[in-house]
Amino acid sequence: MYKLIRKYAELTRISNLPTCWTNVLTGCAIGSIAASQPVAPLRVVILSAIISLFYMAGMALNDLLDVGIDRKQRPERPIASGRISPKAAMIFITVLFATATALLLAYFPHCIYLGALLAAVIVLYDVAHKKTSCSVVLMALCRALIYIISAYAVFAESTRGFWIDTAVASSILALYIGFLTLVARSENKQQIDRRRWLSLAIMLLTPAAFALSLPTTIYPCIVAVILLIILARAAIFVLSEPPQVKQAVLTWLACICLLDSLFLAVLVGPVPAGVAGLCFVLVTLSHRRIKGT
Repeated sequence: MYKLIRKYAELTRISNLPTCWTNVLTGCAIGSIAASQPVAPLRVVILSAIISLFYMAGMALNDLLDVGIDRKQRPERPIASGRISPKAAMIFITVLFATATALLLAYFPHCIYLGALLAAVIVLYDVAHKKTSCSVVLMALCRALIYIISAYAVFAESTRGFWIDTAVASSILALYIGFLTLVARSENKQQIDRRRWLSLAIMLLTPAAFALSLPTTIYPCIVAVILLIILARAAIFVLSEPPQVKQAVLTWLACICLLDSLFLAVLVGPVPAGVAGLCFVLVTLSHRRIKGT
């Protein structure tokens, strides 16, 4: 049983799931502010489960479509190594997408079109990501849609403030994911050299997170300092010789939680920001057991 769970955990990159949960929490916070009422914790949990299923399906589909390349470059991956058959993987992926869609339809029916868009973008990215670097836009859109779906799930009304806050947060997250993905896609020293500066651009997104509102407490400042220190460490990985891209990418993936923590500290307060901070620790520790990339 352990081996069965382990291979599917590797296939779906479950070590990164807490980054989806904090994305959902941030999106729900934006919707909650627009609605001027708190969000029921159960709704956050259900929405986190739905987004997790979409994420897991996307990761598994990525490996299924890349199995030919992985057999040469990453033979240890579950499908490439033969531990999971392509047929079993396809059935698993279908079940994940179907379950996520059914849950979304059952609990958040007004978000079903956004959910369908997320599923479509995930599939399109998995199909196109090896063919063009422009696919990073699709990856960025996938993450931005988590904010949008979560916010809309809580507050399904069109108001100027709601869409401004959602657009600002989604844009910052999309840029973060886009920059991260570009560096992660660097296949040789020449590409890395051309993209090293993105590690510094990622750091500049931290002050941009304050654009949602002016922080009135010390908590956002504390989170921002911590985030900048860890992002600086990731930048050193990339700027060093030889560049340590994998370590930087894993750090950036975990820092998605800290970016959410900063948003939450600005928008809500220290408690949800602290929850996102704990998710950062969870991702960092999980990467030691299950590869995040």
